[in-house]
Amino acid sequence: MESRLPERPGQCSSGSTPGKAGGGQDRNDKDTDEIEMQPPVTKKAKTESTSMPSTSASTSTSSDGTTAEIKPPASSPASGVSSPLFYLTKVRGIPDYYNNPNMATGIKDILSPSMGELVASAQFNYMFDIPWLMQQYPESKRNMPLLIVHGEQREGLIRLKTEAKPFPNIKLFQAKLEIMFGTHHSKMMLIAYKEGMRVVIHTANLIAKDWDQKTQGVWISPVFHQLTSAAASQTSAEGTGFKQDLLDYLQAYGGTALNEWKQRLKEHDLSSARVRLIASVPGAHTGANMHKWGHLKLRKVLLQHGPPSSSVDEHWPVVGQFSSIGSLGPSSQQWLSSEWLLSLSTNGRKEAGAAVTMRKYPNLQLVRAGILYYLHGYGLAALE
Repeated sequence: MESRLPERPGQCSSGSTPGKAGGGQDRNDKDTDEIEMQPPVTKKAKTESTSMPSTSASTSTSSDGTTAEIKPPASSPASGVSSPLFYLTKVRGIPDYYNNPNMATGIKDILSPSMGELVASAQFNYMFDIPWLMQQYPESKRNMPLLIVHGEQREGLIRLKTEAKPFPNIKLFQAKLEIMFGTHHSKMMLIAYKEGMRVVIHTANLIAKDWDQKTQGVWISPVFHQLTSAAASQTSAEGTGFKQDLLDYLQAYGGTALNEWKQRLKEHDLSSARVRLIASVPGAHTGANMHKWGHLKLRKVLLQHGPPSSSVDEHWPVVGQFSSIGSLGPSSQQWLSSEWLLSLSTNGRKEAGAAVTMRKYPNLQLVRAGILYYLHGYGLAALE
């Protein structure tokens, strides 16, 4: 689950993380939708070779003049989402091979009838463009119940209510942010079908530019089928614990707006989700709740299910890749290189901090080489 952990309840993630956690840096992207929707900057053609398993090779030329020798997988579905559970999002203006449905998907694919007969959905996110979002649903499903879970306040809340007004099927639910720096960064979809339900955890805001020329991550669950009434009460013992993880997370929102979705989850078999959910909920957590959220939950899961220490090289670094920065504490030794590093370097039956941490942050060269050139650098601080 952009991967990053939820905030109030924020980001959700399976194993690593959905979305961006922490102080709302998404809104630093000052480039307008109009700029982002322009054709990509023309670049000199180049040839790239891949070593993917193949049956035959061909050459593809994209709209930006880039050519690629590609070796397609043995079979590719014509539409919708295929068998993998983790995808990157489709990016306009790159060679078609990289938008292959075996590894890339779009929001219309996720909401497509090929995924199931949609009867209701809930969208959790940080930024919403409701008119655009409604256009992503199949036309015949745009009147189905839709719950928008957000963290907007003041002017943002007024804007969201105005956008939702033409759609009587939409209900808004505001996540209560009980601490000063709490941010609702969760990016998740709950989708109910006639034949079951599905959970989608991803990294993109629900705005046009995040699904156009930016690479996002998407985890798509299998379809979960309804339980018999007798089995519906056996929540905690099911599968990996993903179901209880998700129920706990929804419970953390408080209120009654999510009761319908919590009940749906209880009535479905989620045992086919072979993952754990690592969610983050702002606040001071003590006692039994201390290892229920965030990096301490990850540490607990890695202790229980991580690889044995004998198969992990103690010299391997922990690599953190990010594009926004919140507070790292008074010094790196007080949190980043102590608590956080210990959690991420934990393996089965052993808490052993890694000796090295590597932090990957976009630099000037990476931004300049991107598909939108310098326009992608608007939200980055201290770029050198």
